[in-house]
Amino acid sequence: MGDQAHTLRRLAATDKRYMPGVRVFSVTSGKGGVGKTSLVVNMAVLLASRGKRVLVLDADLGLANVDIVLGLAPHYNIKHVLDGECSIEDILLEGPRGIKIIPASSGIQELTDLTREQELSLVNALDYFNQEIDYMLIDTGAGISSNVMYFNSASQNIIVVVTPEPTSITDAYAMIKILRRKYGIKRLGLVINSVSSAKEGEEVALKLGTVCESFLGDVVLDMLGSIPFDGGISECIRKQQAFVDMFPEREMTRRLGKIVNKLDGLPVKDGVGHIQFFLKRMVMNQVEGKDDTGYSISQPY
Repeated sequence: MGDQAHTLRRLAATDKRYMPGVRVFSVTSGKGGVGKTSLVVNMAVLLASRGKRVLVLDADLGLANVDIVLGLAPHYNIKHVLDGECSIEDILLEGPRGIKIIPASSGIQELTDLTREQELSLVNALDYFNQEIDYMLIDTGAGISSNVMYFNSASQNIIVVVTPEPTSITDAYAMIKILRRKYGIKRLGLVINSVSSAKEGEEVALKLGTVCESFLGDVVLDMLGSIPFDGGISECIRKQQAFVDMFPEREMTRRLGKIVNKLDGLPVKDGVGHIQFFLKRMVMNQVEGKDDTGYSISQPY
């Protein structure tokens, strides 16, 4: 482990390859089926339509969906990178509006529990990734597995996607609680998906915020917005196209545009939020101890 820790720290050192100002967001959920991947894809397309250079990392390592949602057929995926068979540049896909995608792998159980060697390989791969980008969107898996927390705890900006369903709210709270208590993360963005009205979105946000305030104290949930349910989503999935391209005039596209406006309006601080920072967080989660649940007990910085 000593050699790995040394290598990880070396990779986290300041390097002129990194561009300041690249924003890194992980988009996550406590429960599956809340539309997280669809939101990531459509946010990426909207950002790209504004001239932003966007990279999507499909970090749902056992149940990859980003490439499927967009009708892409990768010859290689992140497993080949972790196994040392090719570079991350070799697996890169191009989606609508020129977005770049790092595809994961579907149905391979071992990728849902990365070894330390595989985690090191991933850090290595991202360290030498040389595409010029403005945004990196990480589509994590759902739930509170070690892999989901691995990506969330490394990201400077976390967006939690939740629906009005009671199970979704409960599971979102469970995730937020672990992020706070195990990782010291106090501030998260919140998107309420599949709402029947803007009022319902506000009610869900208030309910979740009240619970967090009562039991977690200093956690702050930034309400980024709510997305209305739209039957057109099913058609987009069948046709493997982005919703915002197929239905640019729909309310869902308009609401998602407002969320993207908020993200794009956030200030960029040198040294915070870009890929180098993301790597450093990954490093700290590896070189610091882990408790018996598998969660890192290091404090973010």
